[in-house]
Amino acid sequence: MNRHFTDARYYFRRGFEHLYAGLDEETAPLRRRLMAALGREVEDEEESEPQTRRERVEYGARRAATRSRRAAGRVRRRVQRPE
Repeated sequence: MNRHFTDARYYFRRGFEHLYAGLDEETAPLRRRLMAALGREVEDEEESEPQTRRERVEYGARRAATRSRRAAGRVRRRVQRPE
């Protein structure tokens, strides 16, 4: 495969990751309500609220990293490399 196809595949996957993350975030309230209606309510992990500005920034960075890793893992499972 030449470089153009390799680059196109890379950017396609990156775009798909962003699309999936956005859809996941937008549909989260609907999924929670649906799961609650079905009796399969998922308990969210409870973390103490950060107090200082530094704690809030560190908390936000950890949360963003965790969410991006989860989203990337889901995308990888759905879009696997053809070999």
